[in-house]
Amino acid sequence: MRIEIVGKKYDIGKNLEELIVKKVEKQIARYFKDNDVCRVVCKEEHGKFKMEMTIVVGDTVLRAENSASVMYDNIDVVVPKIERQMRKLRTKYKKNFRDTIEVEAEAHEEAVEAPAQEAEENDLHIVRTKRYSLRPMSIEDAVFALDMVNHSFFVFENADTKEVNIVYKRYDGGLGIIEVAND
Repeated sequence: MRIEIVGKKYDIGKNLEELIVKKVEKQIARYFKDNDVCRVVCKEEHGKFKMEMTIVVGDTVLRAENSASVMYDNIDVVVPKIERQMRKLRTKYKKNFRDTIEVEAEAHEEAVEAPAQEAEENDLHIVRTKRYSLRPMSIEDAVFALDMVNHSFFVFENADTKEVNIVYKRYDGGLGIIEVAND
């Protein structure tokens, strides 16, 4: 995560800048990608010191601000506000994602009729068919989704390449990606 610290009518000292970077990296940087930007604006207004923190995540803007008599006091208020907003956003994403999968699975289970033929014991046969639409998502989102559905693999449309990819759990405990090539 890149951290931009700007002072408007306020001189940001080295100590304040280091403290802001330390708090952001410790408490909220783990929620974001390396190319995400955290913009912190420090300014003095009407004898009070104001800090505003803004982070853009996709279509969502996380923003927190606080005014205090000492600029250092703002850090302990603004950073936890952003962290709470991020946790709330992740919970909302998890819930919506889980609900979407459950609704799609139920709708398609009712629509797909399983074959009623009995196969021989030694033959492999399909016992269930599922159908769902692929949504474009990043690899990080697909890994998150894999963890949420608690399966050994997850099929998704890669938002960057617009191709079908599969993220899967490996036997050694790691993760793998299969990129489907249309040659």
